[in-house]
Amino acid sequence: MTVLSNRISYTFDLHGPSLTVDTACSSSLVATHLGFEAIASGQASMALVGGVNVMLSPMTTIAMCKGHFLAPDGRSKTFDAAADGYGRGEGAGIVVLKRLTDAVRDGDRVYAVLRATGVNQDGRTDGMPMPNEEAQRRLCQDVLARSGLAASDIAYVEAHGTGTRAGDPLEARALGSGDCLGYSVTAASSRRSM
Repeated sequence: MTVLSNRISYTFDLHGPSLTVDTACSSSLVATHLGFEAIASGQASMALVGGVNVMLSPMTTIAMCKGHFLAPDGRSKTFDAAADGYGRGEGAGIVVLKRLTDAVRDGDRVYAVLRATGVNQDGRTDGMPMPNEEAQRRLCQDVLARSGLAASDIAYVEAHGTGTRAGDPLEARALGSGDCLGYSVTAASSRRSM
């Protein structure tokens, strides 16, 4: 799996950084961050960022079951009082990242504009599905500062959402702290989504 990105670059004669990212649940978002940084630094003028999950082997599912990460009914109930794990699924997706000026010049349809991205590690916590609330809050503050946006400007957040009664409240508190979203997660207006 580690050479897949390089085989795609070979097939389509793509140049520049070409790497496979495996950070478990955050792989696609970390890849997006790396693509954003490559464009911002001038290392690339465009980035193809993708993510894929295919359940080819039962080993991961067995390990997840033994670790009690999966919901017994196979359904994710993230940020819900009934949260009891998550449901695994398969899928693939890819996005094209470009500078806004380049996309407009090329007549591309612009779906979103990234102002800033950030990646961190929570350090030691009480367990894998237990995010570090303060580390997430600091990351939000850092990304907002670099983006030039106010917390109240945020309309969408991609959250980890472990689907657990222990981890979800920590993440929700970090996101709704006022330093991240500028409003309470539990009282979000209909124009904002999580």
